[in-house]
Amino acid sequence: MQIQDDDVARLFSSARLKVYRDYAVKMLSTGTENGVITTATLDLYRWNVNMSATIMGYVAYVEVFVRNAIDMQLRQWLHAQDAVRLTDWIDIDYVDPLNRIRHLLNGDGRDHLEEARVSALRKQQSWRSDRAHPRHGDSVNRNDMFAQLTFGAWDGMLRQAGKDPELAAVLMNAFPNIRNAWALEERRMRNARLPGSDTDDYMDRLRRELADRLKSIRLVRNRAGHEENLLRVEFSKVRRDMLFVLGSLGDDCIRLALPDLAEPLKRANPCQVFEQYQ
Repeated sequence: MQIQDDDVARLFSSARLKVYRDYAVKMLSTGTENGVITTATLDLYRWNVNMSATIMGYVAYVEVFVRNAIDMQLRQWLHAQDAVRLTDWIDIDYVDPLNRIRHLLNGDGRDHLEEARVSALRKQQSWRSDRAHPRHGDSVNRNDMFAQLTFGAWDGMLRQAGKDPELAAVLMNAFPNIRNAWALEERRMRNARLPGSDTDDYMDRLRRELADRLKSIRLVRNRAGHEENLLRVEFSKVRRDMLFVLGSLGDDCIRLALPDLAEPLKRANPCQVFEQYQ
């Protein structure tokens, strides 16, 4: 049955499909029938949906592994700090350890912990209004609030940590294998280079590289999560970024998260959709 353009426009909206249709027109031969263009456009849209699901499946492991590794290091560091009883609400010299962490977390001007608390409390309200919910009557706990922190919290903290060298070292303890991961990256990519200059502190350059890789993964993940087009995503780079981040945590993390080494991303390209139209 031939697909009618009017049906496509009604169900998907012309605005949503425009980027896919434009791409299809560019890839197909001049003079291709309108019905073929519509079919190719929908094939490309389906490809995008499938790639979004694939990306989200891989990134889910990266996000969980990174957040738990950083969380463990911050909790250990905080536990080792001396408790200080303040006698005044103004102190120009002392910075509370917890506030130091919050400065990193909220470096973009947003109060991420407060947003996480509010989100967790909203969930608590929904539990209490639904008697059939498994957690009906429960109160939110630390894990509930922790789960509401977004992926951006982690690359943001790593980026902001340049202002607090001690906490930068604490965060980097979550990635004990990062030197080996970078050495492997240099063997894979001859032109691989860390941010900064050779005179900069090596671990600080690795921290900046790690923050950049996490941000790159997060941006693609956000596009996939919001059903945006992935037509210009370099999937092989996303794969390398994930391998680097997981390898920095430990080789076992790669085996657990990417048992197939994310092979579907290695050669993923929207151009593959049009091979059947040649």
